[in-house]
Amino acid sequence: MKKTIKLILIVLVLIVVFSISAEQVQRKHVVKKGDTLWDISDWHYNDPFLWPVIYKANQDSISDPHWIYPGEVFVIPGIPTEEVTTLPPVEQEIVVKHDTVTVRYVEKPYEKEMVTPDIREEYTPSSKVELFSVVRAKEYVFTQKAAFLAGFITDEKGLDLGKIIKTYPTSGEENIEVVLGEKVDLNKGTADGVFAGNRYTIFKWGKKVRGYGKVVRIKGVLKIIEAGTELSTAILLETYESIQKGDYFMDYDPPMPLEGEVHPVALPIEGKVIAFKEAQEIVKPYSVVYITPGEGEVNLGDVFLIYELRKGVEEEKAPIIPLGKIQIVYIKDRTASGYITSIMGNMDLRVGEEIRLVGRVGR
Repeated sequence: MKKTIKLILIVLVLIVVFSISAEQVQRKHVVKKGDTLWDISDWHYNDPFLWPVIYKANQDSISDPHWIYPGEVFVIPGIPTEEVTTLPPVEQEIVVKHDTVTVRYVEKPYEKEMVTPDIREEYTPSSKVELFSVVRAKEYVFTQKAAFLAGFITDEKGLDLGKIIKTYPTSGEENIEVVLGEKVDLNKGTADGVFAGNRYTIFKWGKKVRGYGKVVRIKGVLKIIEAGTELSTAILLETYESIQKGDYFMDYDPPMPLEGEVHPVALPIEGKVIAFKEAQEIVKPYSVVYITPGEGEVNLGDVFLIYELRKGVEEEKAPIIPLGKIQIVYIKDRTASGYITSIMGNMDLRVGEEIRLVGRVGR
């Protein structure tokens, strides 16, 4: 008898606990004049770019995410409460001391923001969306160096104009890795259109991405200082990785740093992750990722939400699970390159993840 009573009490306690939990997880929002989905998302999740979570949960009453009306009641599903971290890009420094080359990575501290389901003071819709950049708090959304370091995927033929055939490190040894300020010889000259003063981008081919081409890893920039008919000598103006014999060079066409700030948008542009620059089991903020689509649908500075569809239907939970965000820094014909700016506690992101455009740069 005692065991039966004890079991009944446990069941009652569990019912109460789960009822309270569901009430905390699932909230509702009554639309007021001036509301937008991104305003509502910013209010409840502290992040306007998570608006697709609310949109997907209320598709029965929202036919177009651009248009919502006062008096409508939206379910605000719970999302994972892990810390959402933002992190300035890792700075790469190449230090040359005598004949020793050291690559040092300098990481700035995380800025932490908690997504919490607490109830705040009475909500008042804003008349406009606050503008901000998810990458930099300055006038540029991203730097030229950030775009170069990301590289890109291409199936373009004849991208390489030639290669480095000899290196001249300051140590005096020949054909070992060189860095900023040191010299190299190229296998092309004036007969091939290579003249003193020309600049070229140094790169090497990375892994193959099935159906899209190969990854191009940009390693630096060189300037021709002496050009013969068939050979030329250059000085290294920028190095993102150490340069070695056999590296290729191509036309210097640097991506320009982008001015402006990111606005939430509701355009129906979706795609998927097709590759990561580095082979890694754990994905960290500012890992380089490649996506499709590319030119024509994607703009520089675009922000994509990485998400997955929840299996099964549970009314109190979001129909999609936000996994992180990507910001685009380089665009090619069918692909685009970007940095993962948020992982929302998900370090096991993988090729094939679904993405949706949620932010676009405006001036």
